[in-house]
Amino acid sequence: MLNKDDMIAVARQAWDERRAERGVRLVGLHVTLVNPQLERQLVLGL
Repeated sequence: MLNKDDMIAVARQAWDERRAERGVRLVGLHVTLVNPQLERQLVLGL
């Protein structure tokens, strides 16, 4: 299970690569957000 910092790092890396116009696919990564507030923070933080 990923901790919050790992999730943010993965999301930020994927976002940066998409912004660089490279396709990104997170294969085999299944994340369950126990805390809905965390999802909001991730969306707002990127």
